Amino acid sequence: MTSPSAPPPTSDQVTDYYSALGPLLRMAWGDNLHFGYWEGPSDGSSPQEATDRFTDVLVERLGVGAGCRVLDAGCGIGSPALRVAGSTGAEVVGITISRQQVDQAVELAERAGMSDRVRFELKDAMDTGFAAESFDAVLAFESIVHMDRPTALREWKRVLKPGGRIVLTDTFPLGDSVRQPGDTVGDVASMASLEDYPGLLADAGLELEELKDVTEHTKFTFTRVIDGILRCRKDFEREHGMTVEEVLEAMKPAHPQASQAAGFGASPQVGCLIAVAHKPVSPGPGARRPGRGS
Repeated sequence: MTSPSAPPPTSDQVTDYYSALGPLLRMAWGDNLHFGYWEGPSDGSSPQEATDRFTDVLVERLGVGAGCRVLDAGCGIGSPALRVAGSTGAEVVGITISRQQVDQAVELAERAGMSDRVRFELKDAMDTGFAAESFDAVLAFESIVHMDRPTALREWKRVLKPGGRIVLTDTFPLGDSVRQPGDTVGDVASMASLEDYPGLLADAGLELEELKDVTEHTKFTFTRVIDGILRCRKDFEREHGMTVEEVLEAMKPAHPQASQAAGFGASPQVGCLIAVAHKPVSPGPGARRPGRGS
């Protein structure tokens, strides 16, 4: 039995959050607005290197190649989608409920000369409107924290071809956190439970392949984000006419723990998981899983 999911935020709540926080995060962290992946405390990788590494960890699990079509559900400003297309040769469609993010992602794709293979659309990842069985894989890089998980997983299963994979990352409470799985951590995000994921995926009609706790690699993200914010604060305040403290206050609706950590030097009790699952293949002549080069 899975824990009940918290009500998903409205599209306006998520859009307003990223509109407020996005400029500061891009200046402090770069275009890949996701957890980084470090090998350990002594790993001096830059945010770009660490976020690219995490993207690559997920790309390896997608199992796609040239001729495949990938949905990036909750694509942000498009950096992971471009990396998926560049490293695999697959066509990628990124969707987000933020018009600002669509515009920024389109600009990145044009700058990279990849508009022919990567496109971005304003769509709700819980109700995409895409035809059934129209994608070979779905990537959801931290985006499911803004959604009703059962609804999103059922929709992604619907648009997947039989055998197609879903590769996602999600957050979960650690240690002595008083929050329970499924509780909100603000107005625009919620945390899952590592233990509940097999049930969540099974309830959506998906078959679990891998469930991995990668917190030891991602736990350095919050402190390094704060370091980046402190380094760029003067440039940001001069360029945007807004103090970092005002932006961190705006950060609380989605990540109050991270915002608190910024002010008090605490380490937020947030873990990170990778889940990989596939849509079952109906038995029959010639049935096989879509994959690299298929």
